[in-house]
Amino acid sequence: KIAVLADVIENEHKTEGGIILPDTHNQTALVSGKVIAAGHGMYSANGTLIPICVEVGDTIIYSKHNSGQEYTLNGETVIVMSQNEVMSILED
Repeated sequence: KIAVLADVIENEHKTEGGIILPDTHNQTALVSGKVIAAGHGMYSANGTLIPICVEVGDTIIYSKHNSGQEYTLNGETVIVMSQNEVMSILED
C-alpha cells in the first residue's frame, strides 16, 4: 500500500439559516485534509514502481467513514491512508 499522512481539516456543516448540523447528519460525508507526508509509490506485479500522485502540501478530499486510520501525532489528529482512498486533489 501507498501511505499518505494527512492533517484532518474539520468542516462545520451549517444550514442557510445558520443552524450547525452535527456530524451524524450525513453518514457519507466527505472531508478534506492537508498532505503532510507521502510515500514514494508502490510496486506493480512485475516490479515497476508506480509513483504516488499526491505531494506534501496538497489538499485532498476523502470519505470520512471509509478511508484510512485516524491516529494522534503530537496532539493532532492525522489519518494514514492509501493513495487509492484519495477521492480528489484540490487546486489552490
